[in-house]
Formats: sequence, structure tokens, C-alpha cells
Amino acid sequence: MTALSGRDAKLIHDLAKAILTEPEPLRVWPLLMERLTTDLPVDLAVLIDLDWKAGTGHALTGKPDWLHEAPLDTLIDTHMRVHPLLRHYAHSTDRTPLTLDEVADDRWWKSEAYRAGKAAIGIDRQLALPLSSRPGQIRGVIMSRSRHGFSDRDLEYAGLARSLLDTVSAHERVSLRMPRLGDPAAYGITAREMTVLTLLSEGLTAHAIGSRLRITEKTVVKHKENLYKKLRVHDRVTAINKARFLGLISPEPPVG
Repeated sequence: MTALSGRDAKLIHDLAKAILTEPEPLRVWPLLMERLTTDLPVDLAVLIDLDWKAGTGHALTGKPDWLHEAPLDTLIDTHMRVHPLLRHYAHSTDRTPLTLDEVADDRWWKSEAYRAGKAAIGIDRQLALPLSSRPGQIRGVIMSRSRHGFSDRDLEYAGLARSLLDTVSAHERVSLRMPRLGDPAAYGITAREMTVLTLLSEGLTAHAIGSRLRITEKTVVKHKENLYKKLRVHDRVTAINKARFLGLISPEPPVG
């Protein structure tokens, strides 16, 4: 394959920038689906998550917006086992982006599954971006065009985009395992008080906290008093332990 053009290199750069700068994590996947439909371009892009052994799956998000009204989960549950791309990834460790034309034979184009997909969402030519997943699971992005196939340029772009999406997916898995912190506002704790509480949990003295925040030690002591009152405790150790119990600060890391 030839090297990406300057325009395509910029598209990949902009895609990575969009991932890194998106302030709302829940917006990342819809944003990526939107970018893929524009950058390749394709008619639609869908993020899917399948359990091959159970024969079930879900469309997690997609673009354009009308896809949310389409019977995607029904199509997946009914026809996933005969879809050539899904069958390929289910029975191999290959995670290379592939097109439907590379793995389908004449039976697919004459099948009920193809006709059902064509009628529901207009699928014709497809390109898959498979992401890393557990054995028996298929997670990835399926993109479709209704008129013409995919070029070498499209496949090269897809390979780079897949690496970025795989990174997003890995970060998402780590994030889901992390404990969710509580909301300080639920206890009337201000942002500055939370800063003081966090520094207290790190073992800093009132004098050191004052130096770090460029406020007087007297002001730090006042913040401590307010924290104790709001947490209904009377000392630093109990305040930190209760804050951890409430999820306001991260749990203490294990020793060793």
C-alpha cells in the first residue's frame, strides 16, 4: 500500500486529537462514528459487541442518527452467525480490517441475511474494524457503503483508525474497573475543601497545604474545620477514612 496522503495524515491526526480532547467520555464513541462516516467516507458506521457462543449481540452506537431507529439488534441476533465478516473474526485471531468482498462468496449475496440488511439499513459493501476482545467475543466497527467498494487508501486509513479505536476501547475497559468517586456537592463540600481533603489524605500538614495552595495556614485550618463538620467527624484520620468510605477520594493503595 502507498503512504497516506497529506490530507489523510491530517485526518488521522485530527481523529486522535478529537479522542484526546473530548471532555465527555460518553461522547467519544458517537464522535468516532461520526468522524469515520465523514473521513472515509461511508454511509454508516456502527459499534457492535457480540457474544458469539450465545449468539447474541448489540449495536452500542452508530451514525447517522437514524440508525438508532433501525432494528440493528434484531438483525445481529438473527443473522450474525452467517455474516461472512463476523464468522471470519469469530473463528480466527485475525484483527486486520477486512472488506465483505474479501471474505464473502456468492451464497452471501443471495442469502436472506443480505436481503434483510439491505432492506433495513441499505448495506451493500462493508468494511470491518475489529477491536481487541476476549475469546468468544467480537467487538468492532462495521461500516457500510451502498454503491461502491473500498480502495487500498480506505484500508490503510482503516488500519490506522483501528489502532486509535483499540486504544479507546482499552482505556474504556480500565475505566469501567475503576471505583466511581462520589459527588462532593452531595455533602456540601466545595472544590477548595476537596483540594484540602485530598492533600490531607496525602499526608501534608496544614502548613504544607498552605504553601502548596498559596493560602495562609489559618485558612487551611478553617477548611479542615468545615470538612470535619460536613463529614461529621472530629479528626483528620477519621475524616480521611470516611471520605474514602463515601468515595470522595480514591481508596488507599495496597502495601507492597
